[in-house]
Amino acid sequence: MTRGQIIKESGGCFYVKTDGAVYPCSARGKLRKKGELYVGDYVDVDLSGDPVIEKLLPRDSMLTRPYVSNIEGIAVVVAVEPKPDFLLTDKLIVGCVQQQLDAIVCVNKSDLKDSEKLFCKVSDEYGAFAKVVGVSAASGDGIAELKALMRGRFFCLAGQSAVGKSSLINALCGDGLMRTGELGRHMRGRHTTRHVEIIELADGTRIADTCGFSRYDIPLFDPATLESYYVDFDEYRSGCRFRGCTHTVEECCGVKEAVELGKLPKERYMRYVQLYDEMTKRWEKRYR
Repeated sequence: MTRGQIIKESGGCFYVKTDGAVYPCSARGKLRKKGELYVGDYVDVDLSGDPVIEKLLPRDSMLTRPYVSNIEGIAVVVAVEPKPDFLLTDKLIVGCVQQQLDAIVCVNKSDLKDSEKLFCKVSDEYGAFAKVVGVSAASGDGIAELKALMRGRFFCLAGQSAVGKSSLINALCGDGLMRTGELGRHMRGRHTTRHVEIIELADGTRIADTCGFSRYDIPLFDPATLESYYVDFDEYRSGCRFRGCTHTVEECCGVKEAVELGKLPKERYMRYVQLYDEMTKRWEKRYR
């Protein structure tokens, strides 16, 4: 039995890297069930005949939609085009806090008009707890800084379609490994990446490139605990009158007061309320 890592899945075939070689593998028994194996999983493989995955090893971390495991951080990519979906960004950041992963918010296409304004907004809303980097895959600006933040580690690159993830990987790799797409009509992105795949850079950095997506739901949990994953609320919780304050409808709330005083970004707080409401509805329907 040989131990390796799944670096790609396509059409039910799992590509496992072990001892410097990559083997196309099938999977035995219950492991064949859809969703049982993720890119990034460490597995035991029988190479005595046709390569077969025999066992899935415990995961250190896990994301669903995109399905990827054992990452050490997430680099969320946003750009002025297409229009950023910051609720999606918030959900990905919550996933980072939940699983104690490092978070980077990467503002791509810094050469475009209004990119500086977007960078300031992102820095204001996320800069206290995530690394914010402005880059341009086209000009190369900021690529060295982004590469240094991820060096030698395993990061997932995630974000909407057409924000330039594949172009960023091309810039990080220094060649044209990935195909790139263009914005379609109405500024909606075409999906260039069709699957999750791990790309290894020369310096040992591994990047899980994911297909662009417009919807992402964090795993279901009690919405009363959601506020604990908003680490930028931490210094204001002591001003809440009620223990277990959700910072939504309660009076004498330190977080709401901080928003009113401009100490917390109002737009990020409003998205928190939106996400809290969404999760409450899902929680109430969990047994139906």
